[in-house]
Amino acid sequence: MKRPKIVDIRATTVAVPLEAPIRHSNGAHWGKFVRTIVEVETDTGLIGLGEMGGGGKAPKLPSVD
Repeated sequence: MKRPKIVDIRATTVAVPLEAPIRHSNGAHWGKFVRTIVEVETDTGLIGLGEMGGGGKAPKLPSVD
């Protein structure tokens, strides 16, 4: 059986607007939730999907005084 070879890689950054901040162990997301969807396609037509955080600079957080 022949091993498939990667023939294309596509990355699409998406930003989902938020109505309220999402808080988590690393801090909070303010305004939008940004992710990059990665598609890897092989010569056999198989497509794998992955997701990674970010897509640009981290947003400036408001000061808490």
